[in-house]
Amino acid sequence: MNIYLIRHGEAEHNVDKTVMAHTHDSQHSLTELGHKQAQVTAEFFKTIVTPRTVLYSSPYLRTIQTAKAIHSQLPEEVPFFESPLVREWELGNLYDFTDRTPEKKKEFKAAGQFYFRFQNGESLADVYLRATMFMHTVVERARRQQRYENVVVVSHGAFIHMLLTFLMNWPTEELKNFKPVENASVIKINEVNGDYQYEKIFVPVVQ
Repeated sequence: MNIYLIRHGEAEHNVDKTVMAHTHDSQHSLTELGHKQAQVTAEFFKTIVTPRTVLYSSPYLRTIQTAKAIHSQLPEEVPFFESPLVREWELGNLYDFTDRTPEKKKEFKAAGQFYFRFQNGESLADVYLRATMFMHTVVERARRQQRYENVVVVSHGAFIHMLLTFLMNWPTEELKNFKPVENASVIKINEVNGDYQYEKIFVPVVQ
């Protein structure tokens, strides 16, 4: 069974981080470019999956918009579900990137990137746990049922990082070296001789 991880297209906060101070992360929409990226990825995706596919999306607006674009190009029998487990790393109800007090910087330095938990939010360790839960409760169930050949997940950069960290057994100390996941790009994961392998197979180019 193949697992495909897709990051949402470009969203409002990718262009202007100040929107996070007044609009909850779950409500950030795709930009015009983001919609185009989603359409390009959808066109690519319809050529590589069979009807025995299931699509999961984070319930955030930008991922739903991306997932709907992709789902529209898939066979009509492909089911489409939302899963809060694959939502973005929560940095707090509203997060102001300009409000980084000396106390917060000190705490971040002491805890480190993986363990620092944002106020009213999560640490990356929390996101890692959600990723393991999604694999054990959703993906493994699909594998046991043998109903699907492909599991497609439309999610966010941090979740994708944590899921790969879990599957590839990467040390958490190496997270700072992980390359960003491009908007609307596609990562394919499969299992070979009991080990997971991954490959970035598509990055949309929009003129």
